[in-house]
Amino acid sequence: MPRWPNSLRNRVLAVLLASMAASALLVGGATTLLWDPFTRWMLRDLIEDDTQGLVKHLQFDAQGRPVGWDPAKIEPWMFESLRAEVLVRVADADGRIVLANDEHAQMLAADGQTFTGRRQSFTFHRQGVAMHAATAPFKSGGQRWYLQFAVSDRMVLRMRESVGVDVLRQGTLALGATFLVVFLVTIHLALRQALNPVRQASDAARQISPRTLDARLPAAEQPLELRPLVDAFNQALERLQAGFRTQQAFLSNAAHELKTPLALIRAQAERVDADRGRERMLRDVDQVARQVQQLLLLAEASEGQNYRVHTIDPKPSIREVFDFMERVADRHGVTLGLQMSPAPARWRADRGALFTLLKNLLENAIQHSPADGVVKLQVSEAGFEVADEGEGVADHELPRIFERFWRGAGRREQGAGLGLSICSEIATVHGWRLTAHRLSPGFAIRCEMAVSLAWRPVDRP
Repeated sequence: MPRWPNSLRNRVLAVLLASMAASALLVGGATTLLWDPFTRWMLRDLIEDDTQGLVKHLQFDAQGRPVGWDPAKIEPWMFESLRAEVLVRVADADGRIVLANDEHAQMLAADGQTFTGRRQSFTFHRQGVAMHAATAPFKSGGQRWYLQFAVSDRMVLRMRESVGVDVLRQGTLALGATFLVVFLVTIHLALRQALNPVRQASDAARQISPRTLDARLPAAEQPLELRPLVDAFNQALERLQAGFRTQQAFLSNAAHELKTPLALIRAQAERVDADRGRERMLRDVDQVARQVQQLLLLAEASEGQNYRVHTIDPKPSIREVFDFMERVADRHGVTLGLQMSPAPARWRADRGALFTLLKNLLENAIQHSPADGVVKLQVSEAGFEVADEGEGVADHELPRIFERFWRGAGRREQGAGLGLSICSEIATVHGWRLTAHRLSPGFAIRCEMAVSLAWRPVDRP
């Protein structure tokens, strides 16, 4: 059995058809329950209108007395042939009958009551038959008159059963069928026109390829309900484009930076003896391995989905980094100091990324500190600072220290210029801010966490 296509248009049509069916059932049920009282209310209102209409077509003689009705408007046989079912009377101000279609010379009134002469609708019984009547006072020739009109209940019911119900049923079915056809045609055309921007957006999305990632779908032309989806798609394209750019930059940078060390290794292997050049070759190989490792770390740090951020107690991670780097500091003859005031309670961070961030900052400070120098790690609730006692960086070079592969005048031959770039990527993804400051003497890098109390991924251009 074929399934109905799961499209937005079909869903809207299904909802509309279900609403129409529910409305039809509700109206049908209400009509069934209220049909009889509604009919009687309509009958009373109709009799009142007919009574007023009879007043308009009443004719008078030269003395101003009613003598009948305009035959061009009301044919006489209606009152003469149906005397048992239709009654009409006209009386003067004293209630005396001056015109009637039967032999009874008294005004009509509800059961058990007398004629009052006021405008009203009422029901009475005549020879066991229920009659629906109305009284309409009016003035003509300066005199006051009363006109009464009555119709038997059995006549009304017979006409309704023989003519009215069938006509109503047939008219309802015809009207419903016509409405349904018109509705389906118009709603089909309207939905097709309304969903045209969605089809255009689908065609535009189908044309996007890795070479055209800068294309974006027009969100303003979409319906309000679909704009968040289009915006999310565009944001996904931006992240994908940023990932491609990062990948391309990584490949380009890696190829550029690895050319020279690899060329030196090849040249040394060809020129020197194995015993004399082995140590230098191993050192060059280690440098290449370090550069490759840092490039990989940089690529991982640039993608927010690689992080697992939780609310953590940072003190164990800080102690772990401090103990690890203390051995490195001892090899360089540098003293490593730690100060926590006040001790941080909770941070939103990825433990592994936090370890890498602190390790790279401490390693950079240790390698740029003089022998017998001191490197301080100061931690607070709002962030931390790593300070050394080295030569520092010139003021005009401070904005460049986080650039990839940048190394200042006091560059280290074993460095690739990627350590601080990795730190910057980690801080940016966490929503933190790294800033560089000159000291007297020395240099400091501060990490301010208060700029983002809650972790959020960062969109990069």
